[in-house]
Amino acid sequence: MTDAKKPRNLERERALRVLRSFSSGSEILSLATAVQESIGYVPPHVIPELAQVAELTSEQALTRIEQHPALRLSPPGRHQVTICTGKTCAGAGGARLVRIARQILDINLFRTTSDEAIRIEPFKCIGKCAMAPNIRINGDARGAMNEERFKLLLAALAKKP
Repeated sequence: MTDAKKPRNLERERALRVLRSFSSGSEILSLATAVQESIGYVPPHVIPELAQVAELTSEQALTRIEQHPALRLSPPGRHQVTICTGKTCAGAGGARLVRIARQILDINLFRTTSDEAIRIEPFKCIGKCAMAPNIRINGDARGAMNEERFKLLLAALAKKP
C-alpha cells in the first residue's frame, strides 16, 4: 500500500467520533456530510463504517456519496502538508510546527486555506523517528524539519500553482 493510500489515522479517529454520534440506520448523506464538515472530505477508507451505520453495503454508500455534488472523496487543497504529531516528533518540534502552520496559514487542522492551496493535517507517526520532527508534503517525507525551513516551505507552497 502506498503512503498516499494509507488511512490517515487521526483523520479516521475524528470521522469515527462523528459517526458515533449517529444512531444505526441514519441516512447516508447526513453521515457523509457530518464527516466532511469535520475533516473537509469523506475519506474512502471510512466508507465501510459509514455504510455500517447507514445499514447499507459499502458499494451502496459509495454510490450515493459519489452522486452528491457537494461531497468530495479526496482532500481539498492543491498541496497536502502532514505534520507528524507522534510522541518523538511532537517532542522534537512537531507540535511547534503545527502551531506555526495554523498561525501562518490561518486555518485549523484538517482544513484548507481559502485559496485551496494548502491543507494541513496531523499524523501520529510517519515512521522516521530518528529524523524527527517529520512532515510530508504531497506524500514526500521530509525529516529533521526546523521552524525556519518549514516557514519557507509553506511560503513556497502558497505561491505554487
